[in-house]
Amino acid sequence: MATGEVLSAADVQKRVVSLLRERLPETWNLTEAVASGQGSLGPDLSIQLAAPDGQVTRLLVEAKQLVERRDVATLAHQVRLRAADVGEVPVVAARYLSPSVRQALTEEGLSYADATGNLRVLVDSPVLFIADRGEDRDPWRKGRPRGTLKGEPAARVARALVDYARDWSVRELIAVSGASTGATYRVLEYLEREDLVTKKEKRYRVTDWERLLRAWSADASFQTTTRVMAFIEPRGVDAFLTKVAKQSAFPTAVTGSIAAKEWATYAPAKAAYVYVSSIQEASEQWGLRPNAAAPNVILLEPKTVGDVPFQNASKAEGGYPIAAPAQVAADLLNGPGREPVEGEFLIEWMKANEERWRSD
Repeated sequence: MATGEVLSAADVQKRVVSLLRERLPETWNLTEAVASGQGSLGPDLSIQLAAPDGQVTRLLVEAKQLVERRDVATLAHQVRLRAADVGEVPVVAARYLSPSVRQALTEEGLSYADATGNLRVLVDSPVLFIADRGEDRDPWRKGRPRGTLKGEPAARVARALVDYARDWSVRELIAVSGASTGATYRVLEYLEREDLVTKKEKRYRVTDWERLLRAWSADASFQTTTRVMAFIEPRGVDAFLTKVAKQSAFPTAVTGSIAAKEWATYAPAKAAYVYVSSIQEASEQWGLRPNAAAPNVILLEPKTVGDVPFQNASKAEGGYPIAAPAQVAADLLNGPGREPVEGEFLIEWMKANEERWRSD
């Protein structure tokens, strides 16, 4: 299918039928695929499936050109009303469904399909489950991308929204985050589409800080936003942290497992991950030796997120600076080995102790 084409609703419906025909078990039959003919009162497409034992189910397809995350709750209510009879299964279809929209539809218990091949159809009776993966970007979209949380402006806005539990005017968010006016508006527009913020009387509020944190972490891992170099401190991690605790002439913030233990200890850390403004200056001052084979110190020099990793840093009991919980959790989710599990453990602590880390 050519990506330059503009798909009509009829094209989307044909694609859904084709996807199902290609992926149905051989013992099942797609015996009907017709437009409902009921206008706005009925589904756009009704597909009848027959199981090997003769049981029949009907897929009621609601075809859209575009579905935003913020539309999902309303759309779910709408399609469920139409699938009122036993054996009817609502399916949301579109030219393209983004990862966050697919996640929201799954959480709502809805089946879905898009023209790129993203597909999830779940039928309770007769039992049927079909799933497949298509594109994670809309191949038909032209012009400026619809937005991500990549880059320094998005990092500044995301961190401010997560770190502070308050309603925001745009002016206040600009002042606290340090992002430009244009960038702040663009990020807020994207977050509104993703149902991560709501707007009421010119003020914005985060709907779900955990989902925002995860979205930002997925779009801006430290591996892509920093220059990373591995070192060895011959005397061990504790000796290294003693050096870090001494006054440094450059910004520093410990992240990863060592920082996380200040709030939620999971397991002993094997290596220290540390944000620094200059890897060269830090490694020279601390007397570190490059060692990629068996490092116990990993230095991270921000290259696309500016000073964001140092924002709202605090002091650990050992006297060294540690990054804010949101930054630490995001880094752990992107870390190697057991670190993503540690990130989940820290997020559970953050959910139970929100008043201890989110400022007013």
